[in-house]
Amino acid sequence: MISGYITAARELCEDYLDRALVTQQYVMRLDQFPPEIELPRPPMSGSGTTTAVVVTYTLNDTGATATLASSQYRVDRDSTPGAIRNLYGGTWPSNRDDQNSISVTWWAGYGSAASVPQRVKNAILMTVLELYEKRGDAQLPAGAKALLDSVSWGQYA
Repeated sequence: MISGYITAARELCEDYLDRALVTQQYVMRLDQFPPEIELPRPPMSGSGTTTAVVVTYTLNDTGATATLASSQYRVDRDSTPGAIRNLYGGTWPSNRDDQNSISVTWWAGYGSAASVPQRVKNAILMTVLELYEKRGDAQLPAGAKALLDSVSWGQYA
């Protein structure tokens, strides 16, 4: 029962912050390449020394799927939210004008639970206590919101 409350509290906190707390994989589907692709649920995480971002798209002429080389775009993992941008003076490849013809896959989160900021851990604990005491009222307590507000977008964790 308590482990279920912990998961629910973590998810409530992630939704409130619009951040990934522990490392998770996300996939976004697009119809066309925009000038910049914002990647929600910061912080972006990397795989070793490189940022783990994969962009695949459907080729315009054949309908086959291709993977965009990481040398063809810039990954900004320091901004909140992270973003993928075209190279300076470059252009995105021509893709089939079809729904969901572009797929962007990335990893986000602080890493392990041990790497999550202490204020967020405290907010999760406060929320677990609230869920346990109220049995089913899935709301963030005011104290948890105050802690989470200190690490929301635009703030440093």
